[in-house]
Amino acid sequence: MKVRCSNGLQVTSYHGNFKQRTFGADLEFGIIDADKAIGVMFSYDGKLDARLDAHFQCALLYTTATGERRVRCTNTVASVSEGGSECMRYIDQDAVVAIIAKEAASRMTQTTLKEIRHAVTEKAIDILAGYRKAFSSGHPPGQLVLPENLKEFAMYTLGLLKCRAFKAGSEPSDRRTQVMRLLRSAPALTTSLLLYPRILSLHDLPPTSGFPDVKTRSLVVPPHLRASFARIQEGGAYLVSDGQVTLLWLHSHVSPALLEDLFGPGKTSLQSLSPDLNELPVLPTHLNAQARNLLAYWASCVGSRQQTVQLARQGLDGAEYEFARLLVEDRNAEAQSYVDWLVHVHRGVQMDLSGQRRRGRTAEEEEGEKATLANLRAMGW
Repeated sequence: MKVRCSNGLQVTSYHGNFKQRTFGADLEFGIIDADKAIGVMFSYDGKLDARLDAHFQCALLYTTATGERRVRCTNTVASVSEGGSECMRYIDQDAVVAIIAKEAASRMTQTTLKEIRHAVTEKAIDILAGYRKAFSSGHPPGQLVLPENLKEFAMYTLGLLKCRAFKAGSEPSDRRTQVMRLLRSAPALTTSLLLYPRILSLHDLPPTSGFPDVKTRSLVVPPHLRASFARIQEGGAYLVSDGQVTLLWLHSHVSPALLEDLFGPGKTSLQSLSPDLNELPVLPTHLNAQARNLLAYWASCVGSRQQTVQLARQGLDGAEYEFARLLVEDRNAEAQSYVDWLVHVHRGVQMDLSGQRRRGRTAEEEEGEKATLANLRAMGW
């Protein structure tokens, strides 16, 4: 594979699962399919003319399964803008998150996980502080301002820090490696799903959800819930998916009638359900059809990966720990909750705006140093 760009731009780095013998050489892949993606970083090496377009080309030489040699060229034309506000209006949040994740995953073999987490945190603060300086100087100094198209950027960044590849604490090396490889090769949508799962409640589904709309003929998908245990109701049933695993979490006090609608007659308790279940049975009930349609819709969004359902019965199945891990907005292990993370990022942005932030150090470390000095002065040192 070869990536080219027009004058005024140059390729600075590639991120993904490939072999590149020297920088500037072609990228070599063992195998590539529609579920794979790479990230390419560009930089300015000259002045771009706003009257002219910027051109990009990606050329891929490959061999099909039948042995036929082909070349596929993808050409992209982008307009050049003199103002950054127009660029911020069309920024792609999924692409930003994906390139940061690929860049972090590429560094796992070169540096420590603590340094990678620190670098991701610094990059998040740099992005939000840069937006605050350039585009939202009119807001009060103590207010955290998020770009309109990056409203969930801080949340996805927290999910990246909590994923199995970079999380603090003990984690099997095989799992870290698997998620690292996935981040390096996954497209933007798959990466976003991996970092922040989708959650749907089945116990209060509207009657029209999970079926095509009469006018638009599109599937009616109910709003997803936030990934926090505070959103979980007693006696509820929830579908949770991060694109790699799909869980059906059932509260210990779930309604027996709901269980019969989902799993069939006689299934009125959690103990009566088989822990080896990997798909919902086909039943003529309304709720069963809704759940199967929503699962099929989710499967269509993750490419060719086969989606199976795993039971997570409260107090019975070990998959309940996986369900708790997917609640990325809650505090777990050594990671912060989403509210604490926003406070931490906001403090870093404020210190950057006031000129007190030191490059290469987080605001939390600087606050810890100030507290240490204050304790030393109190002790009379």
